[in-house]
Amino acid sequence: MKIVKKCLLAVVVLTVIALSIFGGINGIYSLENGKSILKIDKNCNTNDETMAKQASIENADAPFELQRQGRGAVCMEQSTHRILWSENEHEKCYPASTTKILTAILAIENLPIEKIVTVPKAAEGVEGSSIYLRCGQKISVRDLLFGLMLRSGNDAAVALAIETSGSVEDFAMLMNLTAKSVGAVNSHFSNPHGLDDKTHYTTAYDMALIAAYAYQNDEFCKIASAKKATINVDGENRYIANKNKLFAIYDGANGVKTGYTKRDGRCLVGGAKREGMQVVSVVFNHSDMWNDTVRMLDFAFDNFKMTPIEQGLLSKGENKVICPSAMLENADWSRVYYPMKKDGSERLVMF
Repeated sequence: MKIVKKCLLAVVVLTVIALSIFGGINGIYSLENGKSILKIDKNCNTNDETMAKQASIENADAPFELQRQGRGAVCMEQSTHRILWSENEHEKCYPASTTKILTAILAIENLPIEKIVTVPKAAEGVEGSSIYLRCGQKISVRDLLFGLMLRSGNDAAVALAIETSGSVEDFAMLMNLTAKSVGAVNSHFSNPHGLDDKTHYTTAYDMALIAAYAYQNDEFCKIASAKKATINVDGENRYIANKNKLFAIYDGANGVKTGYTKRDGRCLVGGAKREGMQVVSVVFNHSDMWNDTVRMLDFAFDNFKMTPIEQGLLSKGENKVICPSAMLENADWSRVYYPMKKDGSERLVMF
């Protein structure tokens, strides 16, 4: 009997060691017992002590200086903002070039899309990613947006900011007002491109809200989902391709923006739509950002579907899901849907 117990103990120990080394099948983790579906990333630009300090800071109107990059992830259904999966979603993080999602939607909302812009001096020679604009060149707002979203042009970001608000500083004020209006209350934006600034930060949750808001605009969706484009600068055609590899690796991908600096790590706001469900995902400071994004999107589409409100309310599922009654104001119930578990384990409760 003692020999049998020792053998069983040895099997358990070996199993634990194997799982810790190989991380499960294909690096995909179950949600059972609170485990993450994402890989543990020992190379992220953060530490537990810093994350704890950042999490303890109270929200205030004045921005604090974020001393070290956080790490967060979230997967959200776009129309209802229901969180389908998350990990440190409220951790303050540097967003790098995913900032340009907010820049793009503000330019679209405030400028005629066909307007011809004269490139300002401040936009020439901005460090980092560029579409190589020079002071005095002529380019349309639409083509600046393509350069912004497909090639991550920091010069395009500055040109759009100044054309929209007159200066980068005033545009940043508009960014912050808009962010708060859509519920992104734990963010502060200081520039239109996301280059290093300790007072420029957001959270995975806030950025998902901003992206969900942007997805309501058809023009934004067309630009963010474009795999390539031809832009015209001073009468010269330039051909550009989207840096977002999600289009090539994920069925239904339709956005949205990559980001990277050495300080910020790898950041990705992803988007995909299947069977009428639009999902937005965010990962900040994830070295395996493509695979982590695919894991989250897979989890969402494998486990959730858009369900008619009436069907959700009549469900006999044991787990209550709170649905805001505001969704039904002046709405035809037969046209309102909510993301719910495919296994029938949930029922909607209005409040």
